[in-house]
Order: sequence, then structure tokens, then C-alpha cells
Amino acid sequence: MGSLMEFKYTDNYIGIKNKELSELDRFVKNFVRILEKNFRYVIVSGYVAILFGRNRSSEDIDVFIQKKDFESFKNYWDEVSQRYECINTKIADKAYNDYLLKNIPIRFSKKNEFIPNFELKFPRSELDKWTLSERKKVIVNDSNLYVSPLELEIPYKLYLGSDKDIEDARFLYKFFKDYLDRNLLKTFTQKLNTNKLFNRYIK
Repeated sequence: MGSLMEFKYTDNYIGIKNKELSELDRFVKNFVRILEKNFRYVIVSGYVAILFGRNRSSEDIDVFIQKKDFESFKNYWDEVSQRYECINTKIADKAYNDYLLKNIPIRFSKKNEFIPNFELKFPRSELDKWTLSERKKVIVNDSNLYVSPLELEIPYKLYLGSDKDIEDARFLYKFFKDYLDRNLLKTFTQKLNTNKLFNRYIK
């Protein structure tokens, strides 16, 4: 993080001031302005580490969105389609019934572009639902984002297990180690059976 950037961690939010936004940051900021008007959402996986300063690229931003009926989804679809396009399909009911309801993510990008893109999906597992329920607010300059609680994000990245995911986990732990709820971190590390990976790569 740059020397002029300010960081604050509280029980209610994480604050970042004077962050120089990348193109990816701006893409996320603009997209969630529409998303949050229609759904409760939480950003998970790679972009969480990038948001806090990890220097790597990402082609997609993974998001769980609140499960709603088709009418509510159609309202969102009509608004978001004015600026973005769905990569999977151009038909709203197909996106809802053939993708989201079948646990297949839908992807949105800027029009006539493929990457980066937002990958939207309904929560499926209890961990997914917990992540959406207990999301962490991040205030970036003058905008709000909601990300996965770090106590779950870190062991989950270890669970995914690629070199990139492990480095994400290491970055997040190092950055937030003085603020983490150790009991909660231990709970999810055990639940995801990543104790050995945690001891090997994080400690």
C-alpha cells in the first residue's frame, strides 16, 4: 500500500483512505453501485486480497448475491443491462432459471468486453450463506464495498490450494493478523480441514 494511504480496522468496518484506484477498482466500484440497489451481496475470493493491496491481476470478481424471485432479478437485469452485458445469455429468464437457480454463475462485463467480469451466484452451502450474512463492510475513499469475513476468506483460499490462492491467504493473514478473531479463524480452518496448510504456509 502507498505511504499516503490510511487504514483503519473496527468491528463494524474496514476503512481505506487515499487509495489510488486501479482500473479494476473502478470497475468494481461502478458495478456494485447498481448491484447494491437490488441485492445484498458479498465479494469473495481473489479481489479481496487485491482490494487491500496484493499486487496481482484478476479476470473476474466472485460475488454471492441474495436469492430473490424473478421479478426482483428482472428489475436488476433491466438496469444493469444499460451499461453492462451478460456473457452467458441475453435473456433474463434464461439467466435466472437456467443459470442462477441451477447454481451456475452468470457473468457481467462492460459491453463488448470479456474481462474483467463479475461472476454472480446465489449462495449454495451454509458457508456461502454465512458469508453473505456476516459480510464485512469496507469503506474505500468515498465508496462502500462488502467482502467476505477474513477469518473465513483465509482458510478458504488455502482450501482452494493453488499457488495464487495460497499467496492470497498469506497476504491477507500478514496484513490483518493483529485484527483477526483467532477463535473464528481456527473454527473455519478446522471446518475446511486446512490445519496442515495453515501451519505450513501461514504460521
